[in-house]
Amino acid sequence: MLKRPSTRRRSTAPEIQLNLVPMLDALVTMISFLMFTMAFLSFTMIESPIPMVSSQENEAKLKEPPLQLTLTIKDSEVTLWSPFDHIQPVSIPNKPEGGIDLLKMHEALVGIKQKFPHENQIAFVPKGGTTYDDIVQILDSVRNFDKTDPPVAVLNEKTGVSEQAKQLFGDVIFANLLGGEE
Repeated sequence: MLKRPSTRRRSTAPEIQLNLVPMLDALVTMISFLMFTMAFLSFTMIESPIPMVSSQENEAKLKEPPLQLTLTIKDSEVTLWSPFDHIQPVSIPNKPEGGIDLLKMHEALVGIKQKFPHENQIAFVPKGGTTYDDIVQILDSVRNFDKTDPPVAVLNEKTGVSEQAKQLFGDVIFANLLGGEE
């Protein structure tokens, strides 16, 4: 007579039912939290052209070295200079109470614009600890003429008529994006 087989081998593990309700509650709460916080974030942007690789057309235009005006922010002064020695370097010391002397810097830039009326670019080299507010004030001073500034005449190449320049140095290029302190 044969014995009856054991039931231990045939028994299956009981099915486990996961309760997904707490996980879905947490997910819905997290999504709504993220959506509400995005409404309170504000983003600011400073438009600046990207430095481009020169082409053969640009090399033909650049038989004479360009001005390549550079504005360097240091701890105690602001320096305006040209790597091709078109202008004498101008050092503008900071104000005694601290901060950049924007008025003297703007006056120096207007003088350079009068010598080079067709120049629109300036390379901006801020030090690592320059605040966003200082950068915005400097860019406003570099890009725009004041009402009290003398007019700068620019010859329009298409019409041949002399016109008043609308911007001081409108194309600002940030020059030390990958580098550190000098």
